[in-house]
Amino acid sequence: MMYARLPQRQSPLPERAAGASRRPSDPVPRLASLQRSIGNAAVTRALTGTPVQRYTEPDAERDIADTASYDRLSQNGMIAVSGRQEAYADAQLIEAASGALAASERVRIRLEAGRSVVIAGRTLHRVLPVFASTAEAEAAQANSEHEPIAGESAEARGAKLDSYRRSVVQPPAALGLLLQDVARLAGKGRPSDANVNGVHQRLLALALESLGPEWAAVQVPRDPLLDPVDYLKTAGQVIAAIVIEYPGSREPERAMQDLLISMPNDCQAAAQRLLGTRMGELQQAPAEPAVGQNHYVNLSGASGRWNNHFGAVIMRDGDDTLTFEAAADSATPISNGKSLGYFALYGKHGTSQSFDEDLRRQNGVGSG
Repeated sequence: MMYARLPQRQSPLPERAAGASRRPSDPVPRLASLQRSIGNAAVTRALTGTPVQRYTEPDAERDIADTASYDRLSQNGMIAVSGRQEAYADAQLIEAASGALAASERVRIRLEAGRSVVIAGRTLHRVLPVFASTAEAEAAQANSEHEPIAGESAEARGAKLDSYRRSVVQPPAALGLLLQDVARLAGKGRPSDANVNGVHQRLLALALESLGPEWAAVQVPRDPLLDPVDYLKTAGQVIAAIVIEYPGSREPERAMQDLLISMPNDCQAAAQRLLGTRMGELQQAPAEPAVGQNHYVNLSGASGRWNNHFGAVIMRDGDDTLTFEAAADSATPISNGKSLGYFALYGKHGTSQSFDEDLRRQNGVGSG
């Protein structure tokens, strides 16, 4: 989802010049003291009586004690989301949510608390979704060698992240094998339709996986049998292009700062990977899903690019829900990766900040 640019942090309101006279009842010293202790934004809310929204979006003024920026803050101040891939929450809330996830026999993930920050006067911790076990990661068809598993040491997780970054630099070995087969078939005159179709299917799959559907649609010929000999020449050129462009297409993966769970480029598949929910059950989501359940909205009647959307609920703070989800995006060059998962904070069902309304706004402008 898309977020507005964060406003710049403001300096405290100016105090009077040194030596200026102050009456005992002068409000300025008390105001300055409040600013130092709870921040400008909190002072503004206290003085104006402005009601807190179901979740709070950042004002022009930010609390001066904050050590991290945020895009949305839950009503109770216990959950904050910053950008797409950083969420922070109260340590006890993270522990409680992880326990709720563990209470479900099918949910495959747990939550851990990472580094701490200060947001709106509270100490919050990085929310880190992890697989409950190696077996759960493998049940989700994820590579357990590169996935965060509950209970690992920081050293083990750092080694996994380094290993993962290295693994996404080199193009798939299958490209080399395909190029060998293309060269062999090209040297034997007109190849059989079956062999050409086999090459086409393998090439299309590798192009989709490596550089995404938009790139594949432009670069891979649609009719390999129109001129099989020419198609094989083109296939060799496409393979070379994939090899050249592959490292750059994986840059978001190489830039990951934390070992997040790899997510598929599809919202339904992402929810199933996290929650272990059977096919068809995700559409039966309640209006106010609990931790371990999911949000669902049917967008088939809208004019946007999505027909529906799912979001796995990993935490609640009152009426606000934190999700870890993915959104189908034809422009992304990867179909499965750690950079595809993102956090989102939604308000109470029936309000303008609810999951349904938020997704309808996004779908209306064609974002995804």
